Amino acid sequence: MKLKNKLLAGALLLMSASGIVSCNKYLDINSNPLTATKVEPKLLFGYAVTAWDVSKNSGDCYIALGFLGQTLASGGDFSDNWGSSNLYNISPNFVGNTWKVYYSTSGNNLKQAIKIAESANPVQNNAAAQCKIILAQLMFEATTLYGDVPYTEAWDPENFPYPKYDAQKDVLENIIKLLDEATAQIDANSSLKIADYDVFYKGDLNQWKKLANSIKFKTLMVMVDKDPSKADAIGKLAAAPETMINAAVDTWKVPYTTTVNNENPKYRLFLGENPFTYANKLVTDIMVPKSDPRLPKYFDLGPDSKSYVGVLANVDADSKTSLISKYLYRKDAPSLLLSYQEMLFLEAEVYARGLGVSKDMTKANDLYRKGLQAAMNFYEADPAAVSVYLNALPALNTLADPLKEIHTQQWIDLMDRPLEAFVQWRRSGTDGNEIPKMEVPKGATSGPLFRRFPLSTDETAANPNIPNPQPKYYDKVWFDL
Repeated sequence: MKLKNKLLAGALLLMSASGIVSCNKYLDINSNPLTATKVEPKLLFGYAVTAWDVSKNSGDCYIALGFLGQTLASGGDFSDNWGSSNLYNISPNFVGNTWKVYYSTSGNNLKQAIKIAESANPVQNNAAAQCKIILAQLMFEATTLYGDVPYTEAWDPENFPYPKYDAQKDVLENIIKLLDEATAQIDANSSLKIADYDVFYKGDLNQWKKLANSIKFKTLMVMVDKDPSKADAIGKLAAAPETMINAAVDTWKVPYTTTVNNENPKYRLFLGENPFTYANKLVTDIMVPKSDPRLPKYFDLGPDSKSYVGVLANVDADSKTSLISKYLYRKDAPSLLLSYQEMLFLEAEVYARGLGVSKDMTKANDLYRKGLQAAMNFYEADPAAVSVYLNALPALNTLADPLKEIHTQQWIDLMDRPLEAFVQWRRSGTDGNEIPKMEVPKGATSGPLFRRFPLSTDETAANPNIPNPQPKYYDKVWFDL
């Protein structure tokens, strides 16, 4: 079967009612697209997070952004060039399907769950807060992908279907407000919370507070280069790391198992077969010279090679080219949303730059090393190889550009999370100085690099309030330097 057809079959399988997450209780959905009056908030929450995680790990998001953002490689003609996004042929399907998750499938269900929880008797403050935290993350993804997006009028029946678009800076400001509101709303003494449908933390409200602060911290870090006033808030959070994700056990992820219908969506996307997604040379060129212990976890050797070999975007692979590992696409691989190592690398950046804190390269180096250790532990790298790697690691203050090294490891850590890697790449430097340095893919439309999703054709055809002129895939979003 052609791989294109296998991907389509996998996508259909993922969205079938019998095959999303562990059981059908997560699929009790809101039948009215604009309102829900009889559904428990936890049911709307369960469906929203399930649909969102499937989308993040789908051909629409994971594959498209992996190729466009150059963390993955299609192998060009070697795999029938099924990665047409390499050529900057931005499919209206993956742009539109991703948009619908943020504003309909998941976003609207969360908004309705919040409304029901806050109007219940007694009020379900914790359930509302949990939904707000997820909604904040969804809107963070939406605006970092699309730029200016509806927020203040989104999901408002009075403005349906023509909500106004808010500037990205305003959306990010509102995300921070929503997270602060959710944190203040959490009542640890109340038993009214989402627990059985909480696949992340099983109703542990202390963990939800840490998550809210972590998303806030990440949002501030995206904003600070365009709005230096955010440094003070960054410094306050960095000085209290215990209020955020601060240990491996805190990592925000969706657990999966080997049980039928509860496998990782990426496993189901490829039906458990050879994925035919290849190592990108931008990744291997960093990892191979350093004998990075994550190499055998990230990649499988090509059938005719004894070393790890990557290819650039849309360059033909061959029998020596390494493939993305079956380990990453295994049935029980967790879906990683926000990790301990991601936070450590961000905190290391804060101290290396002196963002709201005194510049402290000793502390930055300690956080950086802990981030590497946590990243390698997460991917179950060989402990002996990890020890050798860390022992040979030069201190950041001995490097000519320590911030470049931090950004490099941030990007490598996010290789299997293309959406997050794409955000990290754009915030890592000014135009032409991002880490790593990218080139327009072979055979793609000449001109600037890909920098955003364009708007869905459904949206541009229906909403007269869309930005004018419509943004192109090469137009920078607000935070992108």
